[in-house]
Amino acid sequence: MLMTGESTMFFDPEFTVVLRELMPWAGLFFRAITELGSELFYVALLLTSFWAFKKRESITVIFVLLFSIVSNYWLKTAIANPRPPETYHYPGVDPTNYSTPSGHSQNSATLFGWISAKVKIWWVFLVSIILTLLIGISRIYLGVHFLGDVLLGWLIGFLIVILLLYLQEPLNNFVAEQNYVHLYILLFVFGLAATVFSTYILPLPPGDNFGALGGLIMGIAIGLPLERRYVDFSVEAPEGQKWRLALRVIFGLILVLVIMVGLGSILPTTEVWLRALRYALATVTGLFIWPVIFTRIGL
Repeated sequence: MLMTGESTMFFDPEFTVVLRELMPWAGLFFRAITELGSELFYVALLLTSFWAFKKRESITVIFVLLFSIVSNYWLKTAIANPRPPETYHYPGVDPTNYSTPSGHSQNSATLFGWISAKVKIWWVFLVSIILTLLIGISRIYLGVHFLGDVLLGWLIGFLIVILLLYLQEPLNNFVAEQNYVHLYILLFVFGLAATVFSTYILPLPPGDNFGALGGLIMGIAIGLPLERRYVDFSVEAPEGQKWRLALRVIFGLILVLVIMVGLGSILPTTEVWLRALRYALATVTGLFIWPVIFTRIGL
């Protein structure tokens, strides 16, 4: 635990009070901003890009963000620092897992940092910085993170970007020399082993488990090689008609989100392996099953 006895400056929940006094009008604004660091936003953003814009680059971003999310889960479990007291939580906000480092801050710094580093356009860099800052601040304002959580999350996120940019070329060379099916088999085994390790060896964090991440990893390991072998769709608009791409994205997101959210009562979050199955189904649907469908119906 980072906090024993008296709080340090960076882990003082009174920062939440200060922000709310400075911006008493901003509650709903930060409720909306914080959703830009949620799993549903990332799913919608990455699948939209994968289906309709930058297929190959989107796959890279998926793995970059996955690295950040998994590392954040294990860091939180290892540090085991409790959230700020519930009396500071904004109404309607119900956080899970431990507090340090902030997952929203780390993952947004990783995602937007990677995108801005690759796109290299000034306004993309500016928007990325603004969004990363606002998402982090929203976590303090909503009373679910300490200032130290957010600062540490930003730092780790940016370090991940630097590390993976440095390793990208040797990793690409290594992957190019391997049988891709074998690599995805290893990824599936990793997802399965990581779920077992995080469930039966590591202590379970409050209100959370590794099921979503394990299912996501195993779903990626199944969906991507199947799409590559049996579909290999193009992001070019069929017959040059952009409306087809728009329908591809709209119906695809509805389908995936229905599985992710709608099956929650049948495959509940509280049951690790049922949660893993739900996320694996949603992932395979987004990466393989929906591409099979939209190529068959001309979208």
